[in-house]
Amino acid sequence: IFTVSELPMDLLKSWQGILTLVVFALTTIVLPHVMQSRAAAAGKNAKLAAAIKGAGIFVTIATAIMFGLHLGSIDWGLRWYSTMYLLGFIQAYLLFRHWISKRSIMLTPYLLDSLIAYLILGMILGARAGFVLVYNFDAYKDSPLDMLKVWEGGLSFHGGIVGVVTALFLFCRTNKIPFFHLADKLVLTVPFGIAMGRIGNFMNGELYGRIIQSEVPWAVIFPTGGPQPRHPSQIYQSLGEGWLLLATLWFLSTRKLPQGILAASFIFFYALYRIPAEFFREADEQLKYYFNNTTTMGQILSVLTMLAAIFVMFLARKNVISGSQAAQKDIDSFLQKRQGLEAGLGH
Repeated sequence: IFTVSELPMDLLKSWQGILTLVVFALTTIVLPHVMQSRAAAAGKNAKLAAAIKGAGIFVTIATAIMFGLHLGSIDWGLRWYSTMYLLGFIQAYLLFRHWISKRSIMLTPYLLDSLIAYLILGMILGARAGFVLVYNFDAYKDSPLDMLKVWEGGLSFHGGIVGVVTALFLFCRTNKIPFFHLADKLVLTVPFGIAMGRIGNFMNGELYGRIIQSEVPWAVIFPTGGPQPRHPSQIYQSLGEGWLLLATLWFLSTRKLPQGILAASFIFFYALYRIPAEFFREADEQLKYYFNNTTTMGQILSVLTMLAAIFVMFLARKNVISGSQAAQKDIDSFLQKRQGLEAGLGH
């Protein structure tokens, strides 16, 4: 089991490291800008330069944040779990850029940058609040300031869903975008992050499975789980909640469904695939099991989210059909107005 506990960032404390960071930041912002200007002057497509610029800004911001945490002596480090989620956000960003280029989504590059910020903040706040309030409240009620120490670990996926939904709702309301339209696109980007995140859990040796009573060739001994061989439940969850969920959603996305059905399907099938995986996962130490030691908190929350998904499907059943001419007409109308507004603002 491998764990990268800390980045070798001492170099960044030197003037050479700071100069390197500044040069990198300027390069990733200025160079694509020059490429765009030359492409526009030559009448060529500047989309590649715009994508490079956006990705460069994203990486620069992430690097600067890690640098600041390191200088503040905050032991955040680089861990497999957070690294995998960073890859998930990069994948989501690139997919959104692709949809923007195809004019199949009510977003512009400028709005996308704002959306990513909303989603990151919503996910962190929601996931942390869910962990503190549902999974480990007793440990924090006497030291409430410790709730802010997200770098010490402790996130809840179900809480993250609530946080992301709230952030997406606020973003859509601010920018007058139909919530279900954007939600249907967003959920297609999430399973990859989940799949990679569970692999990160495995590499960290955390959230491991229950003790295996029989002999199987895939049993794993985790350093923090004692000498007994255990189920690699993180891999089970990566396969089910990640890759199988991804295949399910992409298949459903090829169907003519009302807007909102795909988003509700994500919630429903995530919960459905997680329930059996929880039978192989060690329960949280502070909660253990419920209902005569048969059910975990994850399973209880999954059942509740399945019921919520069914309710959302009922509400969305009469929405405009995704991929229809009516839906594309709404997209074109929004983009025309938005691009005019951004041109007036100088974006």
